[in-house]
Parts: sequence; C-alpha cells; structure tokens
Amino acid sequence: MNNLLFQLILLVGLCSTVTAQGQQKIKLGSLSLGKIEQPYLTATKDIAVDGKAIVINGEKYTTGIGTLPGSILRIKLDGNSTLLEGRVGVKNSIEYKGPVKHETLSDGLKMFYYNGNDSKYLVAFAETLDRIQKGTCRFQIVGDGKVLWKSNVLSTTDNSIPFRISIDGIKELVLTVDDGGDGISGDLPCWIDPVITTGSKVTLVDHFKVQSNTIAKNNTLQNKVQSLPTLPTNYKYAPKKDWLIQNENIPSGVFIDNNGHISLSNGLITRTFSVTPNCATIGLYSNVEQKELLRSMSPEAEVSINGEVYAIGGLEGETDRAYFQLDWLKSMRSMPNAFTVQDFRISPLQKRVDWKNKRWSLVSKDQVKGKTLTFIYGHKDYPGVAIEVNYAIYDNVPLIEKWIAIENNSENNIIVDSFKSEIIALFEEESSVERGKSDRWNYPNIHIESDYAFHAMSFASSNKVVNWVTDKKYTSQANYNLNTPCVLECKPPIGPSVSLNRNSKFSSFRVWFMPYDSYDKQRKGLEQNRFYMTVAPWTTENPIFLHLVSSKPKDIKNAIDQASEVGYEMVILSFGSGLNMENSDPKYLKKYKKLADYAHSKGIELGGYSLLSSRWISDDVDVINPKTGKRGGMIHGSSPCLGTEWADNYFKKLRTFFTETGFDLLEHDGSYPGQVCASNNHKHHKDVHDSQWYAWSKITDFYKWCNSNDISMNIPDWYYLSGSNKNGIGYREVNWSLPRERQLVIGRQNNYDGTWKRLPSMSWTFVPLTQYHGGGAAATIEPLSEHLQTYKAHMMQNYGSGVQACYRGKRLYDTDKTKEVVKDVIGWYKENRKILNSPIVHIRRPDGRNIDGFIHVNPSLKNCGLAMFFNPTNTSITEEIKIPLYYTGKASKVKIIDSNGKSYKMKLDRDYNVKLNVTIAPSSYVWYRFE
Repeated sequence: MNNLLFQLILLVGLCSTVTAQGQQKIKLGSLSLGKIEQPYLTATKDIAVDGKAIVINGEKYTTGIGTLPGSILRIKLDGNSTLLEGRVGVKNSIEYKGPVKHETLSDGLKMFYYNGNDSKYLVAFAETLDRIQKGTCRFQIVGDGKVLWKSNVLSTTDNSIPFRISIDGIKELVLTVDDGGDGISGDLPCWIDPVITTGSKVTLVDHFKVQSNTIAKNNTLQNKVQSLPTLPTNYKYAPKKDWLIQNENIPSGVFIDNNGHISLSNGLITRTFSVTPNCATIGLYSNVEQKELLRSMSPEAEVSINGEVYAIGGLEGETDRAYFQLDWLKSMRSMPNAFTVQDFRISPLQKRVDWKNKRWSLVSKDQVKGKTLTFIYGHKDYPGVAIEVNYAIYDNVPLIEKWIAIENNSENNIIVDSFKSEIIALFEEESSVERGKSDRWNYPNIHIESDYAFHAMSFASSNKVVNWVTDKKYTSQANYNLNTPCVLECKPPIGPSVSLNRNSKFSSFRVWFMPYDSYDKQRKGLEQNRFYMTVAPWTTENPIFLHLVSSKPKDIKNAIDQASEVGYEMVILSFGSGLNMENSDPKYLKKYKKLADYAHSKGIELGGYSLLSSRWISDDVDVINPKTGKRGGMIHGSSPCLGTEWADNYFKKLRTFFTETGFDLLEHDGSYPGQVCASNNHKHHKDVHDSQWYAWSKITDFYKWCNSNDISMNIPDWYYLSGSNKNGIGYREVNWSLPRERQLVIGRQNNYDGTWKRLPSMSWTFVPLTQYHGGGAAATIEPLSEHLQTYKAHMMQNYGSGVQACYRGKRLYDTDKTKEVVKDVIGWYKENRKILNSPIVHIRRPDGRNIDGFIHVNPSLKNCGLAMFFNPTNTSITEEIKIPLYYTGKASKVKIIDSNGKSYKMKLDRDYNVKLNVTIAPSSYVWYRFE
C-alpha cells in the first residue's frame, strides 16, 4: 500500500493525452490525476485519499480514484467515445484506532491524522473536534452540460453501485462529488475502476489552466472596479437625521471602498462585494444601526438547470462561520462548479410597473429614485447562458431589492427547474443550546417581502418564498444540534420548471430586504409604511367610492349624479349588481361605454366587479387536485386553471371590456390563490411543477397591464407589489349583519389593527347601507335619513382613519339633510386629505368602554399631524391623553387646532409628547390638527 503524504498545494500535475486505435478501454485512473480540481490534497490512484485501500462496506477494490467532496474531473473527448462505466462508493474513514492529531485549516475545517514512518497519514476531515461523522456523498456525471447520471446520497454503510452510461457524441464529461448536504466530515468518496470506451483521444483538462483563465478575467474585472468612484465619507457613518422624519438626500450609488471592494450604498444601508476569485457579498451593513448583519459567506444565488444545481457566485473556505474577517478572503476559493462572475453594470432604478399616476395620490411616481447593480455570470459547461443577479437600492430608505434573470443564447434549450434568488447567512437573532428545529425561534429583525405572494390579507400569511433555514456548516454556534435558523433563503415553493428556448429570458420574482432599526412595534410599522410608499407608490391612490348594488342604467346615473354632487370620485358596480365583464357582445359594451362616458362628464370614474376563482367551470378547465387527479378539494374548492385556453379568453374579455368601455376600476374577487394544477393536458403548463409559476406570471402580467392603463384595482389578496391598489383591511363579513352600534366599534378595531403595517389607503372596509349577510333593519343604515347619526359616525371614523369603505347600497343620500351631512364630511376629508392618508401612530385600541384613538403623522406636511378620538359609551368622558408627536417632526412647540376651531400652542415634553384634556360627548368623536 502506498502512503499518502499530506500536500500543501491545491493543484499539481501536467497535462496528459491518451490516444487509442479503434475502440479501446481507457482507465481514468491512468491519467494525470493532479489535474483534478479538489478543495484539499490531490486525487489518488488506486487508493482512497487517506492512503489506504479502497474498501467499500467491507469489499476491497484494487483500481480506482480517491477524491473528496468538491472534486471536479473534466474530460475532453472528440465525440467518438461510446461508453463510460464503473462504480462509486464511500470508504469508511474510521479505521485507524490509535491516537490522532488534528490541524485547523484556513477555512476552519479540522484535519485529523496520525504519524507513522516520518509521514502524516490522513484519518478524515471534520467540521468539529467533537466527532467525525459517518461519511455521505453524492456522485454525478454531466455530458455537454446535461446530467447523464446521478447517484442517491451514499454512506459508508452502503455497497458500491455501478454506472454504465452511453456517451455517443459527447465532447466533454464532468464527474463531480458533493458532500450529500451534511458537510465533508468523514467523507472519502471513490470512483471505482472508471473506464471510457473510445475510438480516439481522451484528455483530462488541467484545472490549473481553467484557474489561470479565471485569474485573467478577474484582473479585467478588478480594473473596472478600480474605475468606480470612491465611497464618500458620509456614506460610511450613521446618518445625522432620522430617516423616517427627514431625508439625508444622499443619492444611491455604486462605489469602490477603502479595501478595493464594490459598495452599493445610500448612506442608510451598504452591501459590499468582492469579485475575486468569484463574486460574493462580503458585507451587509446597517448604517442606521451601525452594525454588520452578514455572518458568513453564501452563494449569491442558486439555480437548478437540467437537473443539476449550480451555485451562482459565492466563496468558501472561511476560518469560521460565526463571523467573518476581510483578511480571510486571501485564502478563500470559488465554490465547486459555480457560475463565475464575468462582468457588472450600473443603471438607474427601473420601474417595474408603468404607473400613470393620474389620480390623487400621497406619493408621486417621480419621488422614487435609486441605482441598480447587475453582476453577469457564466459557466464553462453552458456557453451562451448568462445569469444576471440584480441589486436595486432606493434613495432615502434602507432598502435593497434583488432578483435574478437567466438568458439563453446557446444552441440548446434548457430547463430552469428551481432557483434560490437570495441566500445570505446573517447573525442569529438568538442563541439557544437545546432548542429544536421545529421550535419557535426569533428570526433576525428584518422586513423581507416578495411579489410572489398570494391568498391572504397580510404578507405574513401570503409569504411563499421567505425561508429561514439552518446552517449545518456553522459548527461553532451555541445550539448543540446546529438548529439555529440563521440563513435566509428565498425560493418558490415549487418549480418554476420553465423551459427556456434559445434567445429567451427568464426573470425571477423580486425580493426586498429592509433591516428594522428598532424592536418598537410602532416604529417597525412606520418603516413598513415607508416601504410601501417607496416600492408600490400606486397604493397611495385613494379614490372616494360608492359600492352600487344595481346595474340598471337609471340607478347607475342616479348614483353618478349623487356622487358628483357630494364630492365622491368613483362608483363601483359591486358584486350582485348584475354587471358581467365577460360579456363581449358589442351592444353590451356600447351600453356601458355610454354610462362610463356619462360618469366621466360628471368628473366621476366608473368601476366594476369580476369573479375569477372559487367557481366551477368544467372538468377540462378546472384545477386538478394532485392528490385525487380530479377537480375539487383545492383552495376555494374548485377554480379554473390559469394555464388553460379558458383563462386566455377570460383575460382577453376583461381587457376588451376595459378598452371598449373606458371603465376605470377592476374589483377582482377570488384572485389566483397559489394553487397548483396536476393536469398534463392544459395548454400552457406541463404538470404540477410549472403550474404555479405560470399562473402567477399570468395574473401579475394582467395586473401590471391594468395599472399601466390607469385601471385602479381592489383585490382581496396580496398583490400590491404587482400593481394592485387595495386589499381588504381584514374583517369578518358576517359582522356587518350585527346591530349598527356594534359595527361601529368593531369597524374601528379593524381600522386600528389593519393600519399598523399598511398605509390607510391600502385597504378598504365596509358599511352596509343596505342589508348584507342578514341582520335586517337593526344592521342596515337605510333609510339613511333615519339613521343619519350612525351614517355620519361610519363616515367620520373611516375617512378620519384614511380608510375608504365600501358604502354598499343604491344611493348616497335620501334627503337634503343627508346630502349636506355627506357633503360636509367629504369636504372635511378633502381639506385634510394629505394628512388623513399619511401613516398612523396608534394610541389606544377600541375596547368599547374607554376613549380610543390614533394620530396620522407626516413631517413633510405643514399639517404634520391629525389625531382622532372616539367615545363608544352612552355617557360623556373627559380624560387627559398623552399624544406622541415625535413622528410629526416637531421637537419643541406645536400649534393645535381642535374640531371646534379653537387654536392654541403647546410645548412638547422631553419625549416629544403633549398632554391634552379631551372631552367627548356620548357616542361621538373629536379631532385635533397639529401644525
């Protein structure tokens, strides 16, 4: 048996060529094994890398190649080879029984060995000193970029398994081994007697030459990095102002920092990249909190193409994964078989949705600015395939957006099986020695949101892509079983399984990353409010609308006339009105165009309702349940599949309706809820794996079309980031059948709870002018003049909170007195519209027996605050209430105007509060405006 001397260089050996006459069998072990890429040592001939015989689960083999996880064996052929055959297995590393020593390598890995005959003999590698695990590995063979064969994860207790693969016409083979997903500990993989049957030349590719080309490429990149502007001093330190109150007005930019690395920064958040030997995030810094968020290295993304998973960028070999130091970069290496960075570009922030911004809105589209940094990656096995990883940073917000794109300009189609668009190892939020993987953990204090979201009225429930996972290579963490969730992964729950043809491009969903700078619930909520104002400014539109329950022209015109007279801005033909947007009959379309034209002549917009999901179409159209192979039993029971021709026609009909009639709003009920479809016969998807991605893409493309055509959208689902304007605030529909006085308190509770993390304009609530879900006369407001106090109370608490309600009925007023009340409320709302649509600071939640209230805040306005308080009882209440004014931007004095018109000034205390003596009549309200 030959002894293995530990080697300190990564790659050695010279290029060799094997030539054969006719069909010959060439043993790969006879080639120059120093050309094989390995993270440590060199591959060995006829023995394992520990210097011992190749013994797999008790059976000994005399010929083969000993390797390690991360090894890559590249073989050049000329297309005349026919067969690759052999076996694979994992050798048991725990054979030596005597005392062992260890050395810690530059990346923190432990190398166990023993001394003998003046040499060091390898026992195994391991992540910790505590134990060497049972080895597990997975083998793979790729030919011309396609996976030809892949083993399951094999362990030291498994027998060797054979492979026999046709390689007719193949010009390049790549044989790889990975660690089976549990680290390198105890792994000694072996290729047993691998043989190629060939008629001509076989060449083992020298990894040193591949590495030299990479170095030359990185030198070109470094020259480009050196040409970037230097990171200014004011981008390095904490901002002088609170970004929620006053902008620093530091423009976003891409710079070179003092260490020669690329920094994407706006003075509030900074993401730093190294581009050698591959591109990797080496810093994620919260300037606001003055702290580093990044714990360790990860790939910048991960993509599965044609069944093979590839890292996109990334580095490995750090000394420890508990933290990271820049001087470790010198000894770090690119991840095995990763896509490597080729270039980068910088561009202005591009709009995702072509929002026209024609209606009143709190935020204009011109306010959103920033920069985009794009890294372009390539892979030797996929010439013509480019992967872009994009990072967009927004001015004046600690916010970075990320997405990937894959462009196929190769000769072959490729399948994008799955992807992870973000993988980032962050400092853990808590350390727990004993907690299990399934226990409830506190995650890092960061808001992460994606536009790949559906089937909920909150992002927490609609989230489908944000995952916190464990880091098994982080072996110095406090948790003994390595269960700490400290790696963020963003990936679709299934698929996309997209076929990418030549000259086509695939783009992923977007993910937004915004670290909170506080644990205070109110401040975190205001930061999320700013997030939506920045990323989805169309959600700050807030038209004043009536929900009309009739489609009779006479009723529609009457509603339009009333809306115009009292200051309303829109009439929506509600569910149950009889409107059918799927009717493409020219006479039908002409009828509603005439009504829309009439509305527009009165300064009123016209909208309508359409139901997509939660209805049965047919066996050929509906979503097929993967469990039963039949329709039914899915979200919403049964729903049409968006991958069918029926769906094509449905969206075509809606586009036709809006184009021909000039309607201004779509109320889209039962939107796509994310269900998969197992049909193999639908027009636009192959099976369950690509059904969700196709359906999401179809529905969001339609919503973006609506937005770009100035069609407002009320959708009871989380499609804000795809162009939707409103979602329900979150209420139980049957509650609108309760007695009127109970509806008022519960309605305020809904408004209070629904505006922590959302702007007031992002939601709608409900007011049943006519009966809804039962309740009879005690629940409804009609006749309006007989319940005028309740009607006004609903309007004041809803308009006062900035939340539009679906006032559902046939009219807005029934008498002149009612008309004047509605007109006065709308006048007050429009007078204070900007502040009433601004974020809310919550003061006291409604409890039915004490004063409740809130304050709108906006430091950019003269009217920087407006507080409202309500008395739900039958007796007058007087109470001193502390009102927080910090987020109004006022620091010392403030002018106050109350609902009686009285004006006075007050000093703020050291905590930016004022205390007011508030008196409220029974079942009434008061308001205070702050200037």
